[in-house]
Amino acid sequence: MDRNKFIILFFIFSICFIFSEEELISGKELLQRFSNNFKANVKDYEAEIKWTLDANLQKGIVYFKNPQKLRINFTEPQGQVICTNGYMLWVYIDYLNLILKQEILEKDKSKTNDGKTQTIVNPVLLNIVGYDKFLTEYSIEYDGVKTKVDYKDGTKVYKFKLLRWRSSKSGFNVIYLTIQEDGLIRRVEGITATYKRIILELDNIKLNNNVSDLVFNYEPPAHANTVENFITNQGDN
Repeated sequence: MDRNKFIILFFIFSICFIFSEEELISGKELLQRFSNNFKANVKDYEAEIKWTLDANLQKGIVYFKNPQKLRINFTEPQGQVICTNGYMLWVYIDYLNLILKQEILEKDKSKTNDGKTQTIVNPVLLNIVGYDKFLTEYSIEYDGVKTKVDYKDGTKVYKFKLLRWRSSKSGFNVIYLTIQEDGLIRRVEGITATYKRIILELDNIKLNNNVSDLVFNYEPPAHANTVENFITNQGDN
């Protein structure tokens, strides 16, 4: 009888361990694993993208390549493009015949050996960052259950809730992340300080499909009006 009791207890503890092993990992630890996997294994991807702001819906095809090259060819609104090659950012708005262009560079000053000051210019989007911004700027917890759940297409996903450490008037104070078990983000829902809700969804992802660098060398239409450095020049007025 004692032997049978031992076998039963061993079986119960084994079952408990199997079902609780995944739950022992905190939300932050799991997101860190996904981030590491993204940096190590995601060379590029192509996907359908859907971007929702209130009642405004935009759709298109997104191309991504590490380190941080990105291009979105929109089908709604037709002809709109967002593209960065890591050095330059272009936003082409077809119905306005307008190009917004921004250098993405950081300038660091340092001293040379002879004491002179020199400025070193580097691309901002140079390093593979994974999900580092999420990990450093937000507290991270599971959204609901700690285990995998079914997504709309049957994919298994984890759901996270991120809260910004300090409330900000810009950016998102709350983020809901839906991530596949291989670490790819499928859905991001962000809530701003003014309670605007922005949702980004990625579907039909083609991973490591050898996206060419030429995709990100965007040549905007020559007839369009161009606004140079539209982000940095806002502070000049």
